[in-house]
Amino acid sequence: MYYGWVIVWVTIASAIGSAVNVNPTIGMFVKPLGEEFGWSRSIIALAVAIGTVFGGGLALFVGPIIDKFGARWVLFIAFLLMGSLLIAMSGINNLWQFFAIIIATRMLLQGIINLTNQTVLAKWFVRKRGRALAYGNLGQRFGQGAVPFAVQMIITAYSWRMAAAAMGVFAWAITLIPVLLWMRREPKDMGLRPDGDPPQGEEDPESASGNTKKRSRQPEIHFTLKEALHTRTFYILVATLCLTSFVNTGVNFNLFPYLTDQGLSDSKAATVLLMWSFIGMPVALLSGLLAERISVQWVIVGFQAGMVGGTLLLLNVDALWVGIVFALVHGASFAGSLLAQQVILADYYGSANLGALRGVVLPWQMASNAVGPLAATLVFDIRGDYTVILWIYVAIQLAVLVALLRAHPPKLLRSTPTH
Repeated sequence: MYYGWVIVWVTIASAIGSAVNVNPTIGMFVKPLGEEFGWSRSIIALAVAIGTVFGGGLALFVGPIIDKFGARWVLFIAFLLMGSLLIAMSGINNLWQFFAIIIATRMLLQGIINLTNQTVLAKWFVRKRGRALAYGNLGQRFGQGAVPFAVQMIITAYSWRMAAAAMGVFAWAITLIPVLLWMRREPKDMGLRPDGDPPQGEEDPESASGNTKKRSRQPEIHFTLKEALHTRTFYILVATLCLTSFVNTGVNFNLFPYLTDQGLSDSKAATVLLMWSFIGMPVALLSGLLAERISVQWVIVGFQAGMVGGTLLLLNVDALWVGIVFALVHGASFAGSLLAQQVILADYYGSANLGALRGVVLPWQMASNAVGPLAATLVFDIRGDYTVILWIYVAIQLAVLVALLRAHPPKLLRSTPTH
């Protein structure tokens, strides 16, 4: 078995473990914290925003480290610290403690864990990159549905403090051993080639069998960071990724509070969130397979159109059945779009310097990621509802759709390839 598939399983475990600190999970704590301490939603979102921005800055330094030394130890230390901080959160009694813990955990999530999960697999796969990232994405989709659902059940049965401690222990249990034992940097460290291809000069069994329908086996073209920064497409992608992050994090963070504000019970709102995440599992696989067969640009454009429709549905959720329709449409589009976003940078610019490229993109993306929840909660605190911000999201998503139509693959103006 090609060792890259072991890396896929480690990434799945890492993605599930990272769900203890994603926006939908933190959203489960918004109302309990507000009830106990009197904190507004925007105050809670501010802590998330600060940590996310700092995480983007951290990624600038972590990306090149991953390219050069691999992800094993940085990922292990990140999860060790995250579990400890979540356990410590169960004992907080004032706002500064909450801010310190949330800022630190969000830095770990955005600056190390997510960066690693999106970078490592692209180094192990080229032709099969779409499906490999899709399999890895299953962990994220499962985690974003199951973990918030479990948190809500623990909060209902016990308390938010018990839920926070349980999430810390869970993060340790599912990640530390797999990351430490099996994470590796890239195929050539083990004498392998991407996708498990045979050594150069030997015939690939898949080619010999006549299976040539998948992506061409042309050598991967690797842009240096400097070369990528000189392409127009790079800046279009950065802008669309940032705007998409602004919208998606605003929705994800506020989804559970919004659904309960609309009259759904806690259990019904948690069910909608669970379906929203789980529908993304088969769709992420579909997105990955499509990205291997057609241009990833058209894959991401199609799912972006679905995001617009999903947000329009969210504006009209007032009963469980409408919430389920929203979950199916928006959840599927969100998962497919997210997977395509992970593929497009590697497909357009190669994997050799992907950590450095993502390290440049992430600070801007994380700034948008941070502002999204904060903007939505500020609108709520001022107006008492989310209607205005949801219409703004629709307008932004339409602008992103138009921009993606112009994000064509870049051309490398260099006579000799650089790895």
